[in-house]
Amino acid sequence: MAIPRIFVLAIILTAIQSSLCTFIPTTEASPPSLRQTAASNISACRISAPRGVYLSLGFSYTEIPCAPSTGTLRAFMFFVDFSDAPAPSSETPQQLYDFFLPAANEWYKTSSYGRLTLNVTADMTRFARMPARSDSYNWNRGLTSATHRTYILDAIDAYARVATVPTGYDVLYIVPTTKATAISFSPTYMDSVEQRGSRTAKQVAGKVVTIGLDAYQTWKSKVINHETGHTMCLPDLYPVTGATGLYIGGWDMMGYINGPSPDYFAWSKWRLGWIDDAQVECVADGKGSSVHVLSALESNDEDIKAVVVRHNATTVLVAEARTKLGVDDAACATGVLLYTVSMATETGRGPVRVLDVNPSGNGCAGDKLNDAPLSLAGTSSFTVPGWGVKVTLTAQSGNRFTIQVDVS
Repeated sequence: MAIPRIFVLAIILTAIQSSLCTFIPTTEASPPSLRQTAASNISACRISAPRGVYLSLGFSYTEIPCAPSTGTLRAFMFFVDFSDAPAPSSETPQQLYDFFLPAANEWYKTSSYGRLTLNVTADMTRFARMPARSDSYNWNRGLTSATHRTYILDAIDAYARVATVPTGYDVLYIVPTTKATAISFSPTYMDSVEQRGSRTAKQVAGKVVTIGLDAYQTWKSKVINHETGHTMCLPDLYPVTGATGLYIGGWDMMGYINGPSPDYFAWSKWRLGWIDDAQVECVADGKGSSVHVLSALESNDEDIKAVVVRHNATTVLVAEARTKLGVDDAACATGVLLYTVSMATETGRGPVRVLDVNPSGNGCAGDKLNDAPLSLAGTSSFTVPGWGVKVTLTAQSGNRFTIQVDVS
């Protein structure tokens, strides 16, 4: 949901560059070859976030602070119940903790190639009793930032009555009993919070994820990965209104959490610091053709993970190889996925659009876009409408895909 400050349900540096990016000359004079551009001008594709675009996917986003996306993200978790929804004797905080962890941390370890560790400290000794009924917080899709903050501060007050409130964490997770059905979904509060009335006013956490019933019923542990993605300043990739898969299908869990291929897009991984500049080849400023070899996005190696074609000052085309490895082990289609990224488009408005190279097909796993990749067994070439860019899959060897990019 694109409400400011709230979100719902988020290579080896080869010495022989020419072997991965081979220039094929055109018949007309052109600017410096695309091979040279791809090898030497990565900055042309590292497009910065424009000012005023909430959760822009551009680099150097500074509209709000972001939680760490590399190293260790420190989080604290505590558990609450309500007078109208007390935790049953058969339910313990340990059980709820185990519902989310270590699965959420393992997901990040795999997706980030070990570059991010989600370190969650939890108080599993008790449920803190909230001061108000669960149905008094007006928890619906129109939830305001003010109401959300009230719930969070009430929870911190409740915890303060039974324990010492922690400070200095990157993220706070507030987890209710499964009986609190009125807390129906799991938004993220994007501001920092302090304890009410604290003389020291020390920050409890920089961001707060408030777990809801949808986690238990639908999203399971992956709700942590989607919502924590927001704390790292990733936008919602599903629309504010309309079908969840409208823009990207089941690619990237910042769209449909339970999609068959939930790994973050290569563009987001590059921005988060999980992919290095040396693992991205940039095509910009020139007509011609170039050949690139992509390694599976999900594989933990130092090879090329993305080819980025710059379109203008705010928009790029990305090609990446998606397989059944890693967190994408349930993928219903594999191959070279193409999508556009707009740095000028805010969360929930479609900053990423997957290009469907099989528009006449039926899709798979419940969405037409889920079979979107280029494949040697199906559609192997696609021209991006209005861009003068054609991408052709020319060869595949295991989980390595060779593509040719033609810019006219």
